[in-house]
Amino acid sequence: MPERMLEGRCIVVTRAAAQGAALLDALRALGATPIAAPAIRILPPEDPQPLTAALERLEEIDWLVCTSANAVHAILAARGPDATWPETLRVAAVGTSTAVALRAAGLAVAFTPSQAVADALGRELPVTAGDRVLWPHGDLAGPALIDALAARGATVVAPVAYRTVSDAGSLGVAEILRDGHVDAITFTSGSTVRHVVDGLTAAGIAVADLDPVTRPLIVCIGPVTAAAARDCGLPVDAVAASHDDAGLIDALLRCCATRSVAV
Repeated sequence: MPERMLEGRCIVVTRAAAQGAALLDALRALGATPIAAPAIRILPPEDPQPLTAALERLEEIDWLVCTSANAVHAILAARGPDATWPETLRVAAVGTSTAVALRAAGLAVAFTPSQAVADALGRELPVTAGDRVLWPHGDLAGPALIDALAARGATVVAPVAYRTVSDAGSLGVAEILRDGHVDAITFTSGSTVRHVVDGLTAAGIAVADLDPVTRPLIVCIGPVTAAAARDCGLPVDAVAASHDDAGLIDALLRCCATRSVAV
């Protein structure tokens, strides 16, 4: 039995419901009371044809680049459970969680960047001029990775693999803050931040204006999520050193150790 280092802590988890179970279980094992308030839902693309067409031509691709586990799941859904992978295909993952999802799908990960962010992946992926890169991504992704790889001579095929939409939890966080004592709110993507802040704003709640001694701690899974939180006016209390559930929990433990349990 792990030491219950989060005993009595109320922790809000804003991750999509389909992906939050492991984090919720880990928090319970540490004695916390986790509250699932999924801020987003992950849906298939409105037009699946570009992704399907790209996956049908994998033998022409030098690098398959995945920047989220959601992209991995979308690829598997599009290809089916019995799909095979070209032996010449090299696979890159942005970080630990994505790499775990790829390996679970039977794909060997040939490259991960020094930092689990798309900017580092764009700078460090060992492409040569003329390489073809397939990057299945979410509908909210920016062009930075494409631009970085194209500037190095690669041709990037970038179909939308999934969509991110608001879920009821983005509004539910406001009710949780009103009705109970919350020690921390965890964020695992910029989209969870934005949807939660939209819900709080609609409810007339500004986290930054709450009493700094008693307001919920804001804990982010990585620097990109933390930047989104700061851009939305949230005070960020901790950022995970490793951008996965274990890192998020370590960050929670660090900042909760400086705070009394909310009562």
